[in-house]
Amino acid sequence: MNPNEEKLIKDLRHHLNEHTPTLVPHPYFKDKFQPSFFYLDGHADLLLTVRALLYLSTRAINPELGQDDVMDKNQEEYIHQAMTVANRLMPVGEEALMDHVNLFYREEKKDQKEE
Repeated sequence: MNPNEEKLIKDLRHHLNEHTPTLVPHPYFKDKFQPSFFYLDGHADLLLTVRALLYLSTRAINPELGQDDVMDKNQEEYIHQAMTVANRLMPVGEEALMDHVNLFYREEKKDQKEE
């Protein structure tokens, strides 16, 4: 094992209990994962969230397409819903883990250039 690998393993062991995994294995789909912190209040919340994402996507692609006073009036709420989804899907506490992995790859790349 090279020194970079040993350092990575040591760092990962040190920070092992400092993060909560954002993705967990899916109970039904083999080799698939699901977000552990994504939740909805029910079917209505799911439909409203999907509607918000579709509205914002449509407006981003073509702002003039499908002008709708009712939808435009709720634009701030749609943005809030989209930001909530993004926040729930962001890794929680896994930044330190990724920092160690990134450092490992930078060190490996540096060592390869020196050889």
